[in-house]
Amino acid sequence: MMPLSELIALLKELPYSDKLLLTHFLLGELLQESSLVPLDAQGKVGSQGLHNSFEAAAVLAKALAEEKARTHG
Repeated sequence: MMPLSELIALLKELPYSDKLLLTHFLLGELLQESSLVPLDAQGKVGSQGLHNSFEAAAVLAKALAEEKARTHG
């Protein structure tokens, strides 16, 4: 297993869009491990649409991944 200090050094080299995707992934992992359910999955914030941070992060991460694929092949 890689030491955390080495991992952090590698993460700092990632482009912004990859850091955002990683953040989205890590938040999902933390939610799953803690058995928490995002508010939008509970049906409590459906009227707020993209103002819900989890939903907005997912939409943004997808858009960034698509843009990265278009620009970097």
